Amino acid sequence: MSRRLFWMGLAIAGPEFVLTYASGQWGTAEASVKLFHDSGYKQWTLRHGFFADMGGFLLEPRDSTPFPITSRHLHWLLVQDYLPYPDVTTEEIWDKSKQDTIAKIITCFQIGYLVLQCLGRAAQHLAITTMELSALAIVVCSILTSLCWLQKPLDVRSPIRLPIAASIDEILKEAGEIAAKPYKQTPLDFVDDLGPSWALNVQPFMHMPVTPYERPIPRFGNDRLPNLSGHQETVLCFSTLAYAAIHLAGWNFTFPTKTELVLWRVSSMFLFGNTVAFWIVETSAAWYRVGRWQRFFYMVFNPSKLGDVEMARLRREASREPKKLPLKPEFWGIFPLAITYAAARGYLIVEIFLGLRSLEPSAYLCVNWASFIPHI
Repeated sequence: MSRRLFWMGLAIAGPEFVLTYASGQWGTAEASVKLFHDSGYKQWTLRHGFFADMGGFLLEPRDSTPFPITSRHLHWLLVQDYLPYPDVTTEEIWDKSKQDTIAKIITCFQIGYLVLQCLGRAAQHLAITTMELSALAIVVCSILTSLCWLQKPLDVRSPIRLPIAASIDEILKEAGEIAAKPYKQTPLDFVDDLGPSWALNVQPFMHMPVTPYERPIPRFGNDRLPNLSGHQETVLCFSTLAYAAIHLAGWNFTFPTKTELVLWRVSSMFLFGNTVAFWIVETSAAWYRVGRWQRFFYMVFNPSKLGDVEMARLRREASREPKKLPLKPEFWGIFPLAITYAAARGYLIVEIFLGLRSLEPSAYLCVNWASFIPHI
């Protein structure tokens, strides 16, 4: 219950963060589809990917504690012939989901009405309140989050158990050097270490305790950070910028005091500016992790060494060494942005309610929908 309340609060106070996590889960599930299809498992779908990465499959080794496995874990076990392909259809997965189609339809109608209401009020030059504007911004993120999670089962309680004849010691021994290091999350960390995530990467960096304490971990967290590329990264970037930009639409709104107007403008600019700065810092750090800055440097200043640099990068990737995250410059570049962003977002939430004490008279008028209907 506490986890649900946390995510509900986050969806209201920071819907762009929920969208970020949702896009990360979508990207991981989509990558799993490509991985399985390339290995000949054409029956694997996006729904299977979501189900696996939320802990839907529980591995039961012969001699150790059962633990959940991701789609990448499952794929490796299949390729290595430790497991047969789990004969689970999309209908069986969806049967475990608690999604309510009627509730979704009602929500869509409510969202559609809010959008039409704001458009109608703007067209008839009626006042739009800061609460309506903020609700519109949340709606934009909520729609995109729902699209990312369209194939994700909801609130699955019972995983599908996968007994395995081999012991964990046998699996690690046969895997060789890549499995020699002690694991941190599950014995299959050498395949997928469940990173990057807030709990497993950022919290240890900040010397904060990480739960759950049991190892292997009994469940996956919901805070895995997106590792996106191509169209997914572009969609997330423009979505978060759109969310921040909607608040700028209240630039010339009427506020109870001049101070509140100035604070709204400043907070909205911080929201948008910090989002732009975040994407610049994060993209630069991501380029560093994959070696793009190094390749660019040698391409410009020492092209003869470019082949050696590329070979070194491929060896690093083949070794499956986990990428360091966050980098120190990355963390300390984002930290002040996060603090000022939180302060600006906090003020905007407070002002949503403070602004209701003194509204323009037209804020109380309803949209005259009949004026939009052509008639003789």
